[in-house]
Amino acid sequence: MNINELTASRIKTLRAQKGLTIEAVADGLEISKSAYSQMENGHVEITLTRIELLAKYFNVPIEEIIESSTTNHQTFTGNNGGTNGNNNSNNNNNANNRSTVNNFFSNNEESLDAMLKVVKDVLQGKTNQP
Repeated sequence: MNINELTASRIKTLRAQKGLTIEAVADGLEISKSAYSQMENGHVEITLTRIELLAKYFNVPIEEIIESSTTNHQTFTGNNGGTNGNNNSNNNNNANNRSTVNNFFSNNEESLDAMLKVVKDVLQGKTNQP
């Protein structure tokens, strides 16, 4: 299971725990029922903006959605399958990214901020290249 699927699973669990319907959450997020259902089932990538909105809607910290998704210790490689022809620079950045992800598990606020920055940068298509 990839991180998107784990995040989708966590969102589905949160909705069920709160006793909410798919329609109620979709209405609360001002998106279609179908769009929310696809997100919750892992059929579409969940953006950081959506994660922020979901955290606000469910009244939980963003970290609860992301952290529960990363506690299975998924390896972040930063590689998109080589479609951008930039594998060498991606490989050079992987060690830095893995280090940041590992720091996330130290449970201090500075590490959490660093991890959230990496997540935001990845979702926005930014890299650590000089």
